[in-house]
Amino acid sequence: MEKEYKILGNYIRPVDERNRDLEITKLLGVSISKKFIPSIANIVGTDLSNYKIVRTGQFAYGSVTSRNGEKISIAYLDEEDCIISSSYTVFEVENKKELDPEYLMLWFSRPEFDRYARYKSHGSVREIFEWNELCMVELPVPDISEQKNIVKAYKTITDRIALKKQINDNLEAQMRAYFKEYTANNTVTTGKLKDYSVMQYGYTETATSEPIGPKFLRITDIAQSYIDWNGVPYCPIAKEKHKKYILSEGDVVVARTGATVGYAKMIGKNIPDSVFASFLVRIRPVDDEYKYYFGLTITSAEFLEFIQTNAGGSAQPQANPPLLGEYELSIPNKQSLAEFNAKIVTFLNVIECNEAEISKLNEVRDTMVTLLSRR
Repeated sequence: MEKEYKILGNYIRPVDERNRDLEITKLLGVSISKKFIPSIANIVGTDLSNYKIVRTGQFAYGSVTSRNGEKISIAYLDEEDCIISSSYTVFEVENKKELDPEYLMLWFSRPEFDRYARYKSHGSVREIFEWNELCMVELPVPDISEQKNIVKAYKTITDRIALKKQINDNLEAQMRAYFKEYTANNTVTTGKLKDYSVMQYGYTETATSEPIGPKFLRITDIAQSYIDWNGVPYCPIAKEKHKKYILSEGDVVVARTGATVGYAKMIGKNIPDSVFASFLVRIRPVDDEYKYYFGLTITSAEFLEFIQTNAGGSAQPQANPPLLGEYELSIPNKQSLAEFNAKIVTFLNVIECNEAEISKLNEVRDTMVTLLSRR
């Protein structure tokens, strides 16, 4: 055992409190992102009395790891009490004067812990990370005041991230409201997207984490609240191909297959050298003056609903350019676009600036968690 590392089992104990009196109806699950999330189980007519209670300040984890890839579902409850399936193990820190529960959750958040849990899992049908294996985990346990300082620093960063996200949500809502009002007052005609735009399939190549070539934007990268370019991989590409697939400000990329079919993102101004992958379709207006208007149209909830309603495919939904092109949109008066574009750019610049700060804060946060093992 490393110096100052302690056995986790000396600090935690299992808890098995059942919902016998049906006092709690809030049913949650635990995700591989290590969060408590609303359960998708249909509980109509279900007897909830045998479900386990998780109290505020307690943990829960799912011991089966074989279906989670490299992740283990484990989370700390920092909200009101809930109930979870009896298949989960609930536990708590026994002596909070020696081990801070939130510090422990930071330790669980490390990718190294996921790998350790997966390595220690075993079983013939389902591989399980058992309670006794969790108890044998070794971790650094510094003075409680140092633990709390680490948690406080971490929370300062996560609170800043949450604030920036909230600001962006408000800006997005205001921008959408302005877009809707502008469309209502300036529409001169309607038409199908295919008649006013050019569409292109993305580049086929295998992504790599090695910094070889430009960034390689994929469906995974656009199916988030924003594109975190730090997490986008790279791809080797010939010079002549690079020119064909390079992304520019105002381009819109749309997922054309899978569960996220129809998801779209408009590319911002401050982006790294990047190209887009084959399961994305890039859409550009024939007239560049309309790029922001088209961008807001294609990234709208109405466009997403149209694509997901009409996407075909037996195994998984598919949306090719002919389908995307059938979307009917309003076309505004071109003379009014200058003022519209100026206002939209103002919104987008602030939103993109906040996203860049969020990405940097995420980097710092992840580094803090990684460094826990080196303390």
